[in-house]
Amino acid sequence: MSVSKYKILLPTVDKQIDIPIEIKWDFTERDQAIDEYQDQVLIDLIGSPNDFELSRFAHNTYLSANTNDLVTKIFYEFNFFDSGQTINNPSAWINSYQYEGFTKQEIYSYSKPFTKSFFKIDFYDTRDEVSQKNYFTIILPVQQGFFETVTISPYLTNVQIRKPKMGLDYIGDKEGFFIYWLKSRDYINLDEFYMSAKFFDARLGIFVRMMNRPQSTLSGNYFTFDSSEYFYYKVKLDYPTKTYEVISTVTNNRVGDEINPIAWYEYINP
Repeated sequence: MSVSKYKILLPTVDKQIDIPIEIKWDFTERDQAIDEYQDQVLIDLIGSPNDFELSRFAHNTYLSANTNDLVTKIFYEFNFFDSGQTINNPSAWINSYQYEGFTKQEIYSYSKPFTKSFFKIDFYDTRDEVSQKNYFTIILPVQQGFFETVTISPYLTNVQIRKPKMGLDYIGDKEGFFIYWLKSRDYINLDEFYMSAKFFDARLGIFVRMMNRPQSTLSGNYFTFDSSEYFYYKVKLDYPTKTYEVISTVTNNRVGDEINPIAWYEYINP
């Protein structure tokens, strides 16, 4: 019987069959998309983050009339009304805390009613009192400033007490010398402000409003005048140099030096 012999050889090369199946990767980067959606929801709810970092602005230099040097010191002078005078008298406003009602002894001994008092300088975006916004405030304490010589007792030598006139600078009396405002102008683009002043009398617990000139100069209209003109000074910030200047709304000239201080006068209600 004859038997046929067959020899089957396995191929040495792998075989494959291509099956055309469409595949869509729907879940690719799905986690990233969810994160982006969450970020967008947060922006819609609370808004984009803003830069609220502050810059420090110093008083710009000027030529001193006394020393002929470039200086930065800024001068404030606050004058209170002498109740023994009439409102039409230009000399009725005096640069002394005594005419606000503080005694020499209270000022000399730094009594609590005196030391708790202060000047409040507010900075607004406009002089229009209907629409204006108060963006920041500077406090000037009564513990700084110049001195005046007074007699508190016939049996004691004369003493020196504080007076409401201040020269603020980098050294010495410097509370209120710097203005701190936003470094970036993207959120609030302001470089001009209007400055008003009040004195808080802790002895009486009241604020006393100040004007940029005495009411005696108003030619009889002592109580009927445009408040936007008489209660403010303009403050101009310079971003490149990080300095500021104060300008009179009366003369449109720069003020704040030793000859032309930023002068304030107590407003007398009718």
